[in-house]
Amino acid sequence: MTTLIAFAVAVVPGALLGFALPPGRYRWATWAAAPALTLGLVTLAMTWLPRLGLPDGPLAVLAAEVLLAGLAVLASRLVSRGLVVREATAGDADRHADTDESRTDPPTGWRSAAGRLRLPAVRPGRADVIGIAVPAAVSVAFGWLMLGRLIAPPGWDAMNHGFLTRRIMDADSVLISSACTTGATEPALSCSFYPLAANVAWAQAAELSGGRISTVMSAWSILVGPLALVAAVYACVRALGGRPVVAASAAAAPAVLGPMWMSVITGRITEQTAPCMAGAIALLIALSARGAHPVRLGLLAGLCGAGIVMTHTYDVLFIAVLAVGMLLALRGRWVLRRVAAAAGAMLLAALVPLIPLLGVLAGANGERLSNPPALLGQYDEAFEYWVSDPQRYVLFAYPGVGGADFQLGEPTIRIALWLVIPCLLLSALCLVLPRLRWARPWFAAGVIWTAIGVWTTASDSTAAMTLSSLWYGVRERVRSMIFPVYGLLAVAGAVVLGIAVQWLLARVARRAESLRRSDVPTAVAAAALVVVLLGLAAVPASWQPLRGALKGRAPVGDSYVRTYEWLAENTPRGGTVAYDRHHEFISWSYADYEVPTLFGIPPLPGLPTENYDRRWDAWNWLVDNADARPAGCEVRRFNISYVVVGTRNMPGAWDKHYERKRLEASDRIELAQKFGRIRIYQVTEAGRSCAEGG
Repeated sequence: MTTLIAFAVAVVPGALLGFALPPGRYRWATWAAAPALTLGLVTLAMTWLPRLGLPDGPLAVLAAEVLLAGLAVLASRLVSRGLVVREATAGDADRHADTDESRTDPPTGWRSAAGRLRLPAVRPGRADVIGIAVPAAVSVAFGWLMLGRLIAPPGWDAMNHGFLTRRIMDADSVLISSACTTGATEPALSCSFYPLAANVAWAQAAELSGGRISTVMSAWSILVGPLALVAAVYACVRALGGRPVVAASAAAAPAVLGPMWMSVITGRITEQTAPCMAGAIALLIALSARGAHPVRLGLLAGLCGAGIVMTHTYDVLFIAVLAVGMLLALRGRWVLRRVAAAAGAMLLAALVPLIPLLGVLAGANGERLSNPPALLGQYDEAFEYWVSDPQRYVLFAYPGVGGADFQLGEPTIRIALWLVIPCLLLSALCLVLPRLRWARPWFAAGVIWTAIGVWTTASDSTAAMTLSSLWYGVRERVRSMIFPVYGLLAVAGAVVLGIAVQWLLARVARRAESLRRSDVPTAVAAAALVVVLLGLAAVPASWQPLRGALKGRAPVGDSYVRTYEWLAENTPRGGTVAYDRHHEFISWSYADYEVPTLFGIPPLPGLPTENYDRRWDAWNWLVDNADARPAGCEVRRFNISYVVVGTRNMPGAWDKHYERKRLEASDRIELAQKFGRIRIYQVTEAGRSCAEGG
């Protein structure tokens, strides 16, 4: 039930805005962007409710989303016919191609009030229903295979997002200053800007369902993101002339080609889900400038952009490049008035939700620490990393380039690689083949951002460092941002092979003359490639390595649940639990079980660190680290009741902040409970000893 509610919260508010458009392709395009539109509504509500002195808790924001969507639909129904006529006149070419719109949106006359509020039914064709349903089922199945059955999402940052979401719920406020703090008790500000739109949606679903935050977050990785990607890719391919089978193949391929699941290995669920929405937003932008409803579509596209800024900010860069490609690929004549109207509407809709945050947005880059270029001056090595290394194109993109456990010897991985690389090379022919017009925006965006990846990996120029600081200089985040490209272009290459076979048959056999204009060969080629890749990916040897890596970065076993439950029952009111930050997965006791924890979000550069340093002083004192200073006063200040340690550690570069022997010998804590390899120590009077009298 929690999963279903999480899906509804993510989709329904944005989907309501689809009724602001007449039935037809524009409404379907809007529905494909429903999760992004929801994030835009979240952004609009969460930034303005506090400024207006209104309640700004998660459910208040949800109510505002639904109200705003309803008002937008009502306004679109009651708007004067003159405005609609002007919009439609600017898109006559599209109106003739969209017959259901011409029937339901006549150019003259006034409707009755009841008629204007009527919401006509939209019935998709059977081929499109199947074309959406099959890749949707495939993507969700692989999501469950990779991320299902875990106690909580994997990764370090998942625990950060869990903390932020619980803080929103505890404070009943969506303000950044309420969520981004150094801890659950005695909090101090950790950052002046953090994109929290997705966290607000998670808090809404958790409050409505009464379920765990971790379950809601997992639902986004397994259900919301993959389904958003399928809808976006399918809509883009169909809008640019692709047939249903080809569109379905393109929508299914990213589930196994590219880092769709690898993106969440560090716990950044928004790093996975924001790119899933990119295609639908780009399509809205393109349709607003070249479609029949520039103002309405422009407003929706701008709202989506604001939502992405407040979810995973730098993804707007890839969306912008992809949108330009879509804009050039769409058919129809250019109308300056239409383009200007769309641009103005987009700018207005993007700025209004963000106006209260413009100040902190402008200074947000000062809070980022960017890693230096990994291959400074080594452009040949950077090119190999980004383009020529075959490891980049393996199933599930795991392990990453340079991974020591690369299993090229595994037959399924090797066969898939032999299929994928030729198809990716052939995809460049989309630039000259009319039937591959749908692939051109993705090809162009992929090439441009791969070039940017090479540049920012090898250059330390001011421009390169400024740009790469948006993703902290972590180059794999660029690959995650553009991950749908790999699957789509592989399908495009398969279509090229289908066209070649079609041409040969038509040349050598008279009976094959009927194939000259048939879509069957291209559909068969696209579907055959994807079916084979899905079959290879479903073999346990293909997916189990990534599943193991994800599982190794998550709490596993009943001992964690029993620990969380025990802490929830025994931690006194106002008490705090100390642990080695995220290193041993104890952070989920706060996100899921509401047990206040010592550590929150570390202060970003430029903010005071005193509060956070005192928390570490209290930890070092209790576990008797060699360099610890007396900090019983800090233990009292943060009201630490228990210290929890385990033996299952988060893989990565984070060392333990205690020594087991010194901790066990410390007289400042005593063993209170044990679940499996997790030990819970109670703070003693010696641990709370304060020479200053508190």
